[in-house]
Amino acid sequence: MLLQRKQKQAVAKKDKRLPTPEEILEFIQSADKKVGKREIARAFNLKGQHRIWLKETLKKMGETGLIQRGHKRHVHSSKSLPPVLLVEVSPTLSEEGEVLLTPTESTGEFPPIILSEGGTARVKAGNKLLVRLRRHPDGYYMARLLKRIEEKPKTMVGAIIKSRGALYFQPSDRKRQEDIALLDDPKEAKEGELVVVELLRNQRPLKAKILKVLGSLNDPRTISLISIYQEGIPYEFPEAVLKEAEEVRSLSLEGREDLRSIPFVTIDGDDARDFDDAVWAEEEKDGWHLMVAIADVAHYVRPGSTLDKEAYLRGNSVYFPDRVVPMLPEALSNDLCSLRPKEDKACFAAHLWLDSKGRLKKYQFVRGVMQSIERLTYSQVQLAKDGNPDAQTKPLLKEVIEPLYGAYDLLKKAREFRGTLDLELPERQVILGENGHIEDIHPRPRLDSHRLIEEFMILANVAAAQQLEALKAPCIYRIHDEPDPSKLFIFRELVEGLGFSFPKSQAITPKAFLHLLRAAHGTPHQALVSQLTLRTQAQALYHSENIGHFGLSLKKYSHFTSPIRRYPDIIVHRSLIEALKLGGDGLPKDANLIVIGEQVSATERRAAAAERAALERYVAIYLQDKVGETFEGRISGVTSFGLFVTLEHSGADGLIPLAFLIDDFYIFEERKHRLIGRRNRRVYTLGDPLVVLLKDVDMLTNTITLAPVQGTPPKKKKKEKSGEINQKFRKKR
Repeated sequence: MLLQRKQKQAVAKKDKRLPTPEEILEFIQSADKKVGKREIARAFNLKGQHRIWLKETLKKMGETGLIQRGHKRHVHSSKSLPPVLLVEVSPTLSEEGEVLLTPTESTGEFPPIILSEGGTARVKAGNKLLVRLRRHPDGYYMARLLKRIEEKPKTMVGAIIKSRGALYFQPSDRKRQEDIALLDDPKEAKEGELVVVELLRNQRPLKAKILKVLGSLNDPRTISLISIYQEGIPYEFPEAVLKEAEEVRSLSLEGREDLRSIPFVTIDGDDARDFDDAVWAEEEKDGWHLMVAIADVAHYVRPGSTLDKEAYLRGNSVYFPDRVVPMLPEALSNDLCSLRPKEDKACFAAHLWLDSKGRLKKYQFVRGVMQSIERLTYSQVQLAKDGNPDAQTKPLLKEVIEPLYGAYDLLKKAREFRGTLDLELPERQVILGENGHIEDIHPRPRLDSHRLIEEFMILANVAAAQQLEALKAPCIYRIHDEPDPSKLFIFRELVEGLGFSFPKSQAITPKAFLHLLRAAHGTPHQALVSQLTLRTQAQALYHSENIGHFGLSLKKYSHFTSPIRRYPDIIVHRSLIEALKLGGDGLPKDANLIVIGEQVSATERRAAAAERAALERYVAIYLQDKVGETFEGRISGVTSFGLFVTLEHSGADGLIPLAFLIDDFYIFEERKHRLIGRRNRRVYTLGDPLVVLLKDVDMLTNTITLAPVQGTPPKKKKKEKSGEINQKFRKKR
């Protein structure tokens, strides 16, 4: 015992390190009895002058609120929280721009909880997190992210099916193919109807309770509803939001520039209902003066309002062939904020001046009142430019339409000089007839009038980003990173297998993709090369830190031009208003652009998934009565379990299961992206044309099953070397 005591004393004498306030606080919190200065000194082996230091330290900890003194000089932690806590991300930031957290369960008053920098990029407002807390000497908590709590969906969408004489619920999610028993015998739903159910997790086995009947599974009008409910898209506006939309203030001309003398026009699709941008152009001595007038949504949707919170929640409008789920109520999106012709409208306009080479040399942003002189469509404007104007466009041809194309020609040259990535991916258009019946699905025509508006909008977006950066104002950038090297390696293998070349350099630019796309243009592989190029690209995001936009080959880029349907555009408007002192409805100082960027990036992905799934279902139901027919297609994917084939005209993607290739035993060669028969050496390779039989269509799970038409093997053409293809392209140029 004496020896052990001497060893302890020797160790204590040798260790001169004093405990930190955090260590003292941790000891106080972990103690199972009351403690005071004496117990703390013993715990940390503090003697002599170190006890004086401890007294001063405890005094400072009391002054900063870390501890409180109790009866008989005992101390205890002040407003302490457990070391591991479930919290929620707050929508506001601290004064220093840090992410704040709040406990999910009420704990009364508590010091601020700040998320450490390592976890800020991965969270957004409303996220639930499991964190480990550390008390800072200044009184607040630092939280280290342990785990994001993913809340499992309580509701699902699917169909009522009959199996073994009883009705069951079958989810529409193809990843979850199971028949779930219903809680009660459904009186409100019948076999073949689409329903929303609540999963009762406390039931064993799992059961589903019907919440809502959406309609018949075979009714095309229910197709969009599957995607809406499956992706969790907010569909109906709360009453408070609708009420506020009806009560928003009317237009005031005070402090606005009068732009009603400028002959703005809107150019949109035939079926567009909200018009958030109008354009005008005029040639000058040394270049062009363009104007892009955008609906002044920030005038009506004020920060922190009920409308603003709902718009933030939705993030963007979602577009389906038969309906739109808008970000803003129709009182705003289709009325007050829509730039309808011959009506005074509040706008946020960008003056844009181009030099003789199409480069942006100057810009100016103003809030004004404008009046569109006409609502035009893409096809109308293109026909007028091609020499076939109608009664509406003929009076506008010389003074309005031709100057727009003059400015566009200059912008197009600047785009080509930059080497912007231009994918030739035909967008599928669903033509609906009466009662939602699908009449046809075909590629949507892409006209120069579409490109004209795109270039005007890109220019305004660039100017907005440049203006905010010049003023050192907050900005949500639209960023697009370079492709991942591992994706590039696979991409290079694929396109070389198709007979094209792609550089092996580490520093890949958009021009490398552009040269490839030009080489593939007009060949049978044009659509496939464009699709492969798209798959190789990184995902575009919204972020407060700028890394540029790879695809557009731009160093600064934001979204300014569509505030009716995109929340980040409203944020950019507010930041411009605040920075340029254009009103009292600018961006609040506590706006958390990191969190907002995460939120709107997530809602954009959600909308894209819903729109894509709905379009695929429209294609599936369009093909449903064509089962047994043959179609021409092209192999778009080769896997160990079968072939993916894209059908001509409709663009439908179907799978030929490996089991349907019955004429031989096929071996999957992953590096060459092909299946090859062991006996007859028949080869199925990426990009090959193929005649297929439509075997089955499952509209609920969005699955199309195909089979090869026997006796029609893929036609193997003599492959041209990539150098020969490039030589042909050079001659063509």
